[in-house]
Amino acid sequence: MKILAALPAYNEEVAVGSVVLRAGKHAEKVIVVDDGSTDRTKEVAELAGAVVIRHGSNAGYGAAIKSCFQKAKELDADILVILDADGQHDPDEIPHVLQPIYEGADIVIGSRFITNGNNIPAYRKFGMMVLNSATNAGSKIKVSDSQSGFRAYSKNAIGSLRFSRNGMGIGSEILLQAREIGLRIAERPISCRYDIENTSTQTPISHGLNVLGSIVKYIGRSHPLTFFGIPGLIFLVVGVRLGLWVTDIYRNTGAFAIGSALLTVLLVLAGMFAVFIGIILYTVTAELQEFFGAK
Repeated sequence: MKILAALPAYNEEVAVGSVVLRAGKHAEKVIVVDDGSTDRTKEVAELAGAVVIRHGSNAGYGAAIKSCFQKAKELDADILVILDADGQHDPDEIPHVLQPIYEGADIVIGSRFITNGNNIPAYRKFGMMVLNSATNAGSKIKVSDSQSGFRAYSKNAIGSLRFSRNGMGIGSEILLQAREIGLRIAERPISCRYDIENTSTQTPISHGLNVLGSIVKYIGRSHPLTFFGIPGLIFLVVGVRLGLWVTDIYRNTGAFAIGSALLTVLLVLAGMFAVFIGIILYTVTAELQEFFGAK
């Protein structure tokens, strides 16, 4: 089988050569997506034998992943394995991560949480727990490490996945979409180093917000009736009940609770608007799916 190893990279001249050489032992070809680096990442990667795809400017992790998939399609790869270029991941674990692909999986996540061998900083654990919970809730799947950058994809996954995000949220978007189109997901335990300097352009907080925003946008786009309709109905019910309470107080005492009355109007209008938006988006989405399905 044709195995392609891909390394998204940004200012990784120190480690990228070593990772390319070690990944090359387990893949037919290694590509490095240089996402607008300002150092010698491209030069070092090419000296180590990688095929380098160069972005003219730093477009984001999601854009680098898109380039990885595009190249995998061009080369007609049977398996695409993606890992970080900074040395956090151990390229010698590639065969271990690929094993479920041979057994029928479409996506394999190298998980840092299946075993307790990784000395993950506490703040990272908390952030990952939040993002895992959001991704699992949105996709109705259960994975232990939704943000892992060490993953493998089958030929079916390479040809089926479509991406809209350029930021860090692409990891969750892939899992959300995989659930929608019926791809099979597996996990394998991996090791991970945290004694390496972080060259990311995002802070952990901005990273987390980017991922959460991606999850919300994807669910809103894919399930508008659920995303907008259910909260809208809740607003309507609460608004109506509050309105009945305001009316009852006025009848019994003659006092008019203007603050509660204004809140009633706000809740009812917001609920009606959300339900209306949900219905419209659902209808438009269904029509588009039917149209392109007919095509």
